[in-house]
Amino acid sequence: MTGLEADVREAYTRFGEREARGNSPFYEDVCALIAADDALLERISTLPPAKRQPNLVLGAARFLGAPDDDAGAFGTWLTQHWGEVEAVARERATQTNEAGRCAMLLPFVAEAARGRPVALVEVGCSAGLALFPDLYSYRFRTSGGEIVVGDGSPELVTTVTGEGVERRALPADIPQVAWRGGLDLNPLDVLTDSDGARDNARWLEALVWPGQRERADRLRGCIATVQDHLATHPDDWPHVIRGDVVADLDALLADVPSDLHLVLFHSAVLAYTDETTRAEFTRRMGELGSRAGGFTWISNEGPGVMPGIAVTVPEGVEVPAGRFVLAVDGVARALVGPHGQAIESLAG
Repeated sequence: MTGLEADVREAYTRFGEREARGNSPFYEDVCALIAADDALLERISTLPPAKRQPNLVLGAARFLGAPDDDAGAFGTWLTQHWGEVEAVARERATQTNEAGRCAMLLPFVAEAARGRPVALVEVGCSAGLALFPDLYSYRFRTSGGEIVVGDGSPELVTTVTGEGVERRALPADIPQVAWRGGLDLNPLDVLTDSDGARDNARWLEALVWPGQRERADRLRGCIATVQDHLATHPDDWPHVIRGDVVADLDALLADVPSDLHLVLFHSAVLAYTDETTRAEFTRRMGELGSRAGGFTWISNEGPGVMPGIAVTVPEGVEVPAGRFVLAVDGVARALVGPHGQAIESLAG
């Protein structure tokens, strides 16, 4: 086995044991199988480094119809259809568009809005479903009972805990979004009535891990809701451009109406950039603080991605495995589930 194949083995072992375990038993079994199969490791190692990641390879196989109920059958299918899987992996990217994250973003967007219409911009927007938080409804489960906000569909559910819950009320209403924009290296169209959009929707669904039917149902529901909305409100299509998080951000922001308070957010995006890009992006966020119409930056990334934010997590608080740090204007405010399923509000 070459050193490269050993690295791939380690990546699949780590993914199975640290990420899939407890979330997708099937993917945990598949990753263990791949890590023990030298022939599959050799095939995967021929892909470019960014294309070897388990989410992409496994998603490509499922997109093409690989069985998702038996790890052994999946491994056999992957070997037999490797050429097709390789082609999809080279063409596509991991672009999970988890609209369930709107549930954890909503309290902080509402806090920024303060009753005013806002311009909402997502960096790494994928298909743009998280740009429509005002179309969904929300159920916040707290120790004091459940709070339902909005009457849209689907309903996005999250569990709220932590010291900050009592001091900062959850929103009573959904903020008005007056302008929507997104930036992505490869924005996906899932909203038009076209074969390409339907293929893109299938791709996003293939990236939902086996066994997570609720997420798949939510994805389909959000796509249908936004499609129906745009059919009757064609002026509300989001302004989405293809580009880099630093080099092309200003081109998008130039289109934001100057009188609107701008709320810019990103989720699980900067982990795929280098340290120089992250530092430049952070610097640009600081500059936007002086924007005439107002600006709020909501960051939702892994705890090791943004060191400047990690140091603002209150002393003594451990970030559990699988949790992200949600920060507002560079200050940690909550620990959240990666798919929006939980908010642990931090003191401060």
